[in-house]
Amino acid sequence: MKGLGALALVLATAGALRFHDLSRAAVRSDEINFLNYVGRNQSLVDLWKSPPWFNQIPMADSVPIVWARLTRQPAGESIIRQPFALLGWLTVGFCAAWALRRRGVGAGLLLGIWMAILPFHVYHSREAYYYVLVMLFASGMALRGADFAARLRAGGALRAREYAEWTVWTLLACMSHMSAWIVAGVTGLVLAATGWAGLKAAARKRHAIAMGGVALAMGAGMIRWVLRAIHEMQRAAANPEAHIGSAFDWIGPRVLPFFAGGANAVGIGILALVLAAAAYVGWRGRFRVGREDPLLGSLTWIAWCGLAGSYTYIFAVGGGDKAKLTYFAANLPAFLAWAVLVLDKVFARAGENRRLALEAGAAALIALMLAVPAWQVTQLAGKPAAYRQIRAWLDANLETGDVAIVDRWLEPWNEMALYAPTNATVTFTVPDEPYEQYVGLNWRKTTQDLFKQNGAQAFIRLQRNHEKRIGLWTWPETWFARRAVVTNAAARWLRDTGFAPMEEYYSERNRVETEIFYDTHEDVAERAKAAGQDVVWFFGAGWRLFKPWQQGDFADYRVLEGEAAMSVHNLTGKSLRLRGEVVAVAMGGDQKLRIGDRPPLAFAAGQLVRQTFDWELPPGIQSLRWKTLGPGGALLVREFRLARAD
Repeated sequence: MKGLGALALVLATAGALRFHDLSRAAVRSDEINFLNYVGRNQSLVDLWKSPPWFNQIPMADSVPIVWARLTRQPAGESIIRQPFALLGWLTVGFCAAWALRRRGVGAGLLLGIWMAILPFHVYHSREAYYYVLVMLFASGMALRGADFAARLRAGGALRAREYAEWTVWTLLACMSHMSAWIVAGVTGLVLAATGWAGLKAAARKRHAIAMGGVALAMGAGMIRWVLRAIHEMQRAAANPEAHIGSAFDWIGPRVLPFFAGGANAVGIGILALVLAAAAYVGWRGRFRVGREDPLLGSLTWIAWCGLAGSYTYIFAVGGGDKAKLTYFAANLPAFLAWAVLVLDKVFARAGENRRLALEAGAAALIALMLAVPAWQVTQLAGKPAAYRQIRAWLDANLETGDVAIVDRWLEPWNEMALYAPTNATVTFTVPDEPYEQYVGLNWRKTTQDLFKQNGAQAFIRLQRNHEKRIGLWTWPETWFARRAVVTNAAARWLRDTGFAPMEEYYSERNRVETEIFYDTHEDVAERAKAAGQDVVWFFGAGWRLFKPWQQGDFADYRVLEGEAAMSVHNLTGKSLRLRGEVVAVAMGGDQKLRIGDRPPLAFAAGQLVRQTFDWELPPGIQSLRWKTLGPGGALLVREFRLARAD
């Protein structure tokens, strides 16, 4: 009964942290892809026949599609994350049950609570992404692999179904993400070598044949994906920009602290205690622990050789300077299980009666230290950019028709398209990735010129693209009259305390605290007046911004469908005789345009036409109404100018 109670407590804790408010955080990047799959009812056959990426296997991509069909829920942030939260919950349950059966209630409780509340695992369980899938199948691969290796070490043979079981776990781990491949290879080598050393002649031969069969099954299941990965590695070798992630020398020392708790005093302290316990256990056993405890010995080989393999593999694939914390995720279950077995070994020396109390106390202490950061993970408004908060700020502070430029050109047609404000339009100037385009298209000058021409009123700093390479871009600080910061409070807390379990929280600080530089219409008018301009204008309600970048045209077109408004500021304090100039193209048929109460202007379909009109502009701010007179269709305004009439 104690075991069932401990397991129930573990599962309740894990479930509360993994399923709570899954729609809270805005989606980004691959989560948007998963959301789009569900939204368009993506064909699984097509997804597997033509996967979108060479460096990914579409197993994780398939999970939300299958889940949505089973549950009949509409596409949304919560639904795509639910199956991954379930997978994370099952991982905790599996690991806790494994430790409980091998070492008793205390060990099961300690491993279960540790993983249930670990910010790294909680975070990835709440994200529609690859790595919780990796950790689920890697837990079976490593822990069942340790079981089988322990039996082989003791001279016991494995049954055919056990070889088959390990093959299934390992194949699924390898299908989850290529970062698991090296860990699978290491675990397989441990199994093969342990059987060779521990079995007698006839059994050794059967083991060799069985492991050969495992290798053939793995090869048959993985050959397509290995060839695709080789192709991707060749591409990356030819283009260093293809390597993504943070600096290897930043990631490397932080992997185990994050596995223990966080990259801070808590994680380092827990890790130090575990390593001290391991040294004590090794010293007491004259560093031959495997003979006394084959399970701990086998798990030690799997955990530490797996980590060594991952470090070597990731260093090589990342070109020696790039890595991600998630690339090490396949090692987490084995490492935590090893740590618990080591602590269990130490606690057992206090006697059987005290052992359970010590392990329960350790579980309670870890829960106490990690409860707040684990809860903060559930409070994230974004990962890490809080797009809903950014949208709310834009709606509250910009006027209808205003334009905001974001400093990463992918955002306006991905994340900010999903979380688009109602007042303003979020767009980009020219592509700023890769670096060659950033320089070739002179992104900085192009962006500055747009603002100087009042083509946009706000600048959203999210990425600070290429600033480490080309120097900080501080022009927004000097140009704009105002600055605001939209903060993802939970992300900032996790970053500042060292519990944020992804490197971008530290390397992309503007995603945690997003700066928005902006001008009100009054600010723009004052600057224009100081520069000697007579008039300035703003597009208002009824206008839509269109940028046909897919055709290689990065110009901004204002789309008029029916009626729209424009506010015009006379900066001189007296009436002005102006000449207006409109350069536009009619779509869906010829169009006639009436501006204010002036005679209509004609625009031919599919042709860029220039038309002019005269206007007597009174002092102050005037509203100028635009209206198309043609049946249907739209007018795309490429340029609009107002100047004194000669």
